Amino acid sequence: MSRRLLLPRRRGILRYSELWLDGQELLYVHSSRFSDRYARYRLRDIQALVLTELPLWNVWRAVWVGGLLFFTIILLALPPHYWKLSALLPGLFLAIAILRLSHGPRCRVVLHTAVSTVRLEPISTMARARAVMPVLRGLIEETQGRLSGDGLTVTEMPHVEPPVERTLNTPLLLYVLFGAMVVHALVLAVLYFANRMADGLSISASLLFCELFLSALAALRWRTIGVVLTGVAGLIFVLSLIDSGVLAYSFADSVGGIIGAAGRRETLRPEDLKWLWMKEQTVARAAWHALAGVAGWVLLLIRREETA
Repeated sequence: MSRRLLLPRRRGILRYSELWLDGQELLYVHSSRFSDRYARYRLRDIQALVLTELPLWNVWRAVWVGGLLFFTIILLALPPHYWKLSALLPGLFLAIAILRLSHGPRCRVVLHTAVSTVRLEPISTMARARAVMPVLRGLIEETQGRLSGDGLTVTEMPHVEPPVERTLNTPLLLYVLFGAMVVHALVLAVLYFANRMADGLSISASLLFCELFLSALAALRWRTIGVVLTGVAGLIFVLSLIDSGVLAYSFADSVGGIIGAAGRRETLRPEDLKWLWMKEQTVARAAWHALAGVAGWVLLLIRREETA
């Protein structure tokens, strides 16, 4: 079966969405005009399509249409020497709002599978739902079997292949994250023993920001990386956040000391820069970076062997 569009594209000012039938799969497309997101749902995996009818009017729509109508009438009623084209913009938006209302009551359709729940934005009105829902029901029944009159018993169950088990993958960002942890520990150790912490501050701060960002992204991908790696990523994020707070506090303390020394016209000593010379803090940072980085790499190597 070739790919075909089930509904006309639902357009918005800054986005649009589409619903396609591609063989035995539903293809859901959501675009923000700058990036596109695609999601595929096999017909045999769909557990439910929940349709909820929404009222035609709500508070927001009533206020929006009433305000546009009010400003349009006021601007058109101004004396002749006023610029009547000033009513063009609210009048245009009023016409768009009335056109949207002419489509009838709104609705919400939510697709459920065993592992995901998504709202199908292309089905936004009851008119669209009445047009596409019977088609979707027929397609799903052809794949999963036909329901009896009570809606509970499956009859005429078709022969389907056994479901493919969902496999966990290892995103590249995990390798980059754990590699950055090990590199960060080595950088701190070298700078500490060489008494050159001032020279490496920008490198350490950049690596810390990278760890915060990557660990947050990894934790958000918990469905694909597994519980253990998600826990490690979450722990790295928390420790990096604490590390950033300690550095920010020591920096603020150092700035206060520098301002005080300048006000007293005292000579500024390197020891006044506490955020660069805190021995315990540097050792603790290098230690937890090394432990987290090595633990992450061990987990990645174990997963690679299990996959092989």
